[in-house]
Amino acid sequence: MSRRRPVARASAILSALVASAGVALHHSTSELPAVLVLATFALWAWAFAFVALLAALRARSVVLTVIAVALVGAGIVQYGPLVVPDRSVDDDEGIAVRVLAQNLEFGRADPVEVVRAVREGGVDLLLTVETTPEAVDGLRAAGLVEVLPHEASDPGPQAAGVAVWSRYPLSAPERVPGFSLGVLRTTMAGPAGPVTVVAAHPVAPVFDASAAVEEADRLRWYLGGLPGPAPVVVGGDFNATWDHVRFRGLRGLGYTDSVSGGGDGWVPTWPVGGRIPAVIGIDHVLARGAVAVGETSTVRVGATDHRGVLATVRLPAARAP
Repeated sequence: MSRRRPVARASAILSALVASAGVALHHSTSELPAVLVLATFALWAWAFAFVALLAALRARSVVLTVIAVALVGAGIVQYGPLVVPDRSVDDDEGIAVRVLAQNLEFGRADPVEVVRAVREGGVDLLLTVETTPEAVDGLRAAGLVEVLPHEASDPGPQAAGVAVWSRYPLSAPERVPGFSLGVLRTTMAGPAGPVTVVAAHPVAPVFDASAAVEEADRLRWYLGGLPGPAPVVVGGDFNATWDHVRFRGLRGLGYTDSVSGGGDGWVPTWPVGGRIPAVIGIDHVLARGAVAVGETSTVRVGATDHRGVLATVRLPAARAP
């Protein structure tokens, strides 16, 4: 038994180092490309804290056990908001609007399956990114307009297009400048009044780290400057997870993402369709000025490497005049 302790001690030390890196990445504001990419996987790195704890107990090391317990506790603080729902809101409070955010992967997503997901999910508002002109035509031909008759789209080649489809009337689309992949704004005449809707697709750090930081900051500035008191619903491929500090910074502007709002836990959305299962959640639905947002799930659509994110946004009821 004593011979196993050095191995357990080494395992505890190595695992604690990996977990510590995960905790550090979660809080990092670095603009270094490697740090931005690694932060995407901070949750997985932190999970080694449990390995460290088991190994420390096996090694019978008080110091290593304390360190491992501290790392586990740090992760509970970091990821607790993802599993603790807001109990201050009744499930039936507000007017429910079902929102689906879907990356179409260069417009190749199967339009029939997109429409099926909309029908089966009772979707009232669909936000798509990487929306090509061909994808728009395909969705129309597949019958999307029969379910969501109102459209505000700005399609583009490859990954540059964005679009919003709604059960309720939409204003003309407004493409927000300064984003290489596309951010689109429109106003929905919702069931209880106007709602600002934004489809967002900031660039990924793996392609251009400096642009990713710049666009994340620009998106935060833009969303923070949207006027109230009308609610705001935002959805799309943010190319960022809960572990990216700039994405979490949207909370300080009053935005709640559906996963933390509903306590829905770990909701991975990418990659899909290959040998590797979805391991990170970079697609999101957020809301500001809503009664609640949550009930997050994902949908699988053929010919795209992203799962769609389906969530319920509960809008405040119209006030009596």
